[in-house]
Amino acid sequence: MVKLEGIHKTFGKVKAVDGVDLQVQKGEMLCLLGPSGCGKTTLLRVLSGFEQPEGGKIIMDDKDVTKLPPDKRPTSLVFQNYALFPHMTVFENIAYGLRVKKIPSKEIRKLVFDALEMVGLSDLEDRSIRQLSGGQQQRVALARGLVMKPAVLLLDEPLSNLDAKLRVETRIQIRDLQRNLGITSIFVTHDQEEALTISDRIAVMNKGKIIQIGTPEEIYNHPNSEFVADFIGKSNILEGEYKSNTEGKAYFVLSNSNLSIQIQPVENIGEQPRLILRPEQIHISEDEITNPEVNCLTATVEHITFLGEMIYYHVRLENDAKLLVPVYYASTRKYKEDDQIFIYWEINSGKILVK
Repeated sequence: MVKLEGIHKTFGKVKAVDGVDLQVQKGEMLCLLGPSGCGKTTLLRVLSGFEQPEGGKIIMDDKDVTKLPPDKRPTSLVFQNYALFPHMTVFENIAYGLRVKKIPSKEIRKLVFDALEMVGLSDLEDRSIRQLSGGQQQRVALARGLVMKPAVLLLDEPLSNLDAKLRVETRIQIRDLQRNLGITSIFVTHDQEEALTISDRIAVMNKGKIIQIGTPEEIYNHPNSEFVADFIGKSNILEGEYKSNTEGKAYFVLSNSNLSIQIQPVENIGEQPRLILRPEQIHISEDEITNPEVNCLTATVEHITFLGEMIYYHVRLENDAKLLVPVYYASTRKYKEDDQIFIYWEINSGKILVK
């Protein structure tokens, strides 16, 4: 298990990591997710020993490693730019750390070939790094990390230099490999989709702090703040006023309008509530929906984005609020800009947040 207690790291007046507490369970894949400059890479470097925190404690497998240098920690770090030696072969790159530790040559050979087999590069041991594709270089970097048999594997945006299709393929390979090996892994990324698909849990960071931590489903369906809701996936965020009646029903009255939306009752609503609606919760109809279990509003199509199998309709409500509504290209009639439509969603959809 990895445990961080009150980790602080500053650069000048900037609090790169601000009092982070975190636990990562044995065999877990945890993603540190957040925008550029949020502190996620700094936190990973603190974990690996390449940066020393000004405060706090790092525990790995019940041992305090806070003051230990990188080579004394049970970790391997896979860098964003791979950090491979271009003048060496694939075999030599993977064997480098083992030779530094003075592992016998016969054992090195076995360990390297085992690592090559894990990442699917068994026949490329003599290939120059310059002769490899980006995806192959990434797998060499991963093999170099795995060959050291670390207790904790640290990955700093390892897929950011790959094209979109290869990123999808490689993240599946990394996830399968991590599960098969059962290795505790911490994966840094700014890519929401990557975090949602590869992790057991996600820690969302912003301004040096962990804002929310949970499973991908928890983070996506139950964001604890407007920042998380807006950063993870697409969100429609509506301003308004929360009201309830004596019958136990609750409503959200949209700002600058008399439009009233029925919602699930909420306790301790506070000030400046926001209604978060995921785009996929909203549907489009030519006709008004009168089902008491749904909210139905009139809207105008302002803009249309075609993305192959999906069409995204950007619509405007009567109070000028803007919503994004996706539909499958093959499953619906096609609307045009300026068309008047109805949008609807179930009353138990959405989530009320306090700004």
